Amino acid sequence: MTARIFIAKAGDEAIYKPAPISSAHVLGGDPVARNSVLFLSHDKLQITLLWHCTAGSFRWFYDEDEICQIIEGGMTLYFDDGAIRVCQAGDTVYFQAGTTCVWVIDKEVRKVAYFREPSPWFFAMPVRALRKLVDKSGLRRFQKTRKTAAVTRPPAAAQPAVV
Repeated sequence: MTARIFIAKAGDEAIYKPAPISSAHVLGGDPVARNSVLFLSHDKLQITLLWHCTAGSFRWFYDEDEICQIIEGGMTLYFDDGAIRVCQAGDTVYFQAGTTCVWVIDKEVRKVAYFREPSPWFFAMPVRALRKLVDKSGLRRFQKTRKTAAVTRPPAAAQPAVV
């Protein structure tokens, strides 16, 4: 099986599509959201996308886990338990499935987001047990060593010159 690799370069222009926020969730302003899907896993349980939103505020409910890295701008998050978090470029944020919060965006925000569909415990338990068994057996070390050993060095022309 050949590994598929995707690289999004910093200067590449993303093709954003509208990702409207329901008017029922908007609390203030006129936030306009757009996204660009970078990667969708084969089993369609994980997705990576770029997301951009203009100023405004809205309530959001997370029905799947999300980890996002703020690339530009920022926002203030108001959680139902009273917690307030100010996020800015460079911050990484984790939202567990089931989380609800209010986003307040003063100017705009850009983020790269990784979504993962949570698995029910009765599906996840056998996978965790199998991984534990493989770890204890030492097979995982063999697999990692074998995979690492198969990596080849780039051609001499592609290697940086040593000064």
